Amino acid sequence: MGDKTHVSSRVMGTYGYCAPEYARTGQLTLKSDVYSFGVVLLELITGRRAIDTAKPNDEQNLVSWAQNYFKDQSKFPQMADPLLKGDFPIRGLNQAVAVAAMCLQEEAMVRPLISDVVTALSFLSMVPPDAKPTSVPIPSEPSTNNNGKEKKDEGGSEERQRAIAEAIEWGSNSRRGNSRTSQGEIAL
Repeated sequence: MGDKTHVSSRVMGTYGYCAPEYARTGQLTLKSDVYSFGVVLLELITGRRAIDTAKPNDEQNLVSWAQNYFKDQSKFPQMADPLLKGDFPIRGLNQAVAVAAMCLQEEAMVRPLISDVVTALSFLSMVPPDAKPTSVPIPSEPSTNNNGKEKKDEGGSEERQRAIAEAIEWGSNSRRGNSRTSQGEIAL
């Protein structure tokens, strides 16, 4: 109304960072931002650009290229920035890739809330590289409070451990589901 609101049907943004649902509908959501963050995280992990026309055709779009690697955890080290020359904690790489894969889900509803991503990455930054993985039960509670708003990070290490365990479990389930779906089975 007047000069107070503006609705554009034209999709805006940088190609390579736009969430699929935004490209289709032109509607932005918080989950669209989670997707964009996943692209940036993937750029940090791989040392590649979101769109790089200097690469071969099948490697020009970073997210499309990475999808094949997300399906097999043993391939994660091949995704790491070559400038690192293999000098990184493999567990940290695996967890960072799992978080990126969660953010880059095609369907917005299955992407995590950004607060859950922050929690997972905060825990990742605090874990010593030689620490053994901890088996933590995955919480069954939703990631929102009764008002539908995101919960605040309580800052406890137990919550961080749960978030990382959930990211790893989610990544494993997603890869199993993707392989079943690609073999003609329906993933539930």
